Amino acid sequence: MQKNTFTLFVASLIATVAIAPAAFAQEDLPAAALKKINEASVTQTVKFLASDEMAGRDTPSPEFDKACDFVAQRFKDAGLEPLGTDGSFFHKTKIATVQCPASAIVKNGDSPVKVLGVLSAGSTAFQFSGNIALVQDKTDRNATYDGPVTLVAEEFKSRRSSSNFFRKLTRLKKNGATACLVQVTPDHPLVAQAERASRPHLIRAFGSLSGPVILIEKTELKAASIKLDKQLNDSAEVKNVIGVLKGSDAELSKEAIIFSAHLDHIGISGTVGDTINNGADDDASGVTAVLTLADAYTTLPQKPKRSVIFMTFWGEEKGLLGSRHYAKDPTWPLEKTVANINLEMLGRPEAGAQGKVWMTGWDQSDLGEIMKVGADRAGVLVFDHPRFSAMLYRQSDNWSFVEKGVIAHSFSAGSLHEDYHQPSDEWEKLRLDHMTKVIHGLFAGSLPIANGSATPKKSANRRPEQK
Repeated sequence: MQKNTFTLFVASLIATVAIAPAAFAQEDLPAAALKKINEASVTQTVKFLASDEMAGRDTPSPEFDKACDFVAQRFKDAGLEPLGTDGSFFHKTKIATVQCPASAIVKNGDSPVKVLGVLSAGSTAFQFSGNIALVQDKTDRNATYDGPVTLVAEEFKSRRSSSNFFRKLTRLKKNGATACLVQVTPDHPLVAQAERASRPHLIRAFGSLSGPVILIEKTELKAASIKLDKQLNDSAEVKNVIGVLKGSDAELSKEAIIFSAHLDHIGISGTVGDTINNGADDDASGVTAVLTLADAYTTLPQKPKRSVIFMTFWGEEKGLLGSRHYAKDPTWPLEKTVANINLEMLGRPEAGAQGKVWMTGWDQSDLGEIMKVGADRAGVLVFDHPRFSAMLYRQSDNWSFVEKGVIAHSFSAGSLHEDYHQPSDEWEKLRLDHMTKVIHGLFAGSLPIANGSATPKKSANRRPEQK
């Protein structure tokens, strides 16, 4: 929806809030807990998580491990109990990683060719000397090869053009190309991908590429020689971070709500200029909310009746991997998980949406209505976004829970802005006053669920593929 109509839409929602049925008693908001949700604390937390020191929190990376340690210490300081494996705050798993050589040796006759990076290598070293086949745009898709090929990668104008190019590489390898020399300019996006490939990364990170894919400067190749070392295969330990505030009621404490956000981002891109994808809005803002909510909940004069779990995930940017791992091997029974409130991109409001938050998959349960009534006490509107609520329901870690039958939704207070997945997603661009107010609303909205006076239910008209 365009910005000029968005404000009118929000205004219409405000008018309906007054007639929304209250499904629970309106408890007084605890002042001491609300004070824990303040702009100074929010700023300090998000500033650290989105700092250059965190190097974009890629999965896996030493910086991501450091971010995990930070979250675990915050959970401990708040007074949460560990809910990971082995009595720790960490829910651990091993993942297979691969690391490509940083460079290769390519010669055009006797003249060295500048190598700009390596996208893929093989399990053994590669060496070749001889003629190189040129692949042109109009080359027969069924053409076969018995050696290396070279092709020019033009500018990617969209994600689709990037996907098409990787499919072309896969087809060339299937049709017999033993290596691909890809001719690019130094500022081509593939150079940034090659730089990431030179560090340990998930095997699936660059699709199904296998064997040598080497980036070179644009040149006319005829006879060439190639030398490339083998890839390094290894493994890395990655961690979800989980803490719990046990409930006070003998029966309801066996049930829990989960606040979650993904701690990872996409790391470093390229070698020129600002290369760090700080991920301030995506999703240091969500992690900051989880940590701040933990501080608020543990300050309550009386513990909530239900247990409250606080969790951060690895690998969301790689395909919801951390949350899928938790859903497969949970440390709290999923059948006793009342709801997952997943927090994504809270710091950059659209025009007319200052201090307001929307929920994905609005029509799949009544969680949004419950949160809306509760958040209104803090002056925050929870609403059904006309564009993003349906579109993004499956696009964040809540979906891993939905697939297992749990009521789970993501809450966001912004949009897919121009800095999304860019080095320019810096903490200075966040509306910290907006973000702090939204966290107040999430706290107020969730309290009735935590206290047992409201229990979310699935909608009768939800789509049939959802449990």
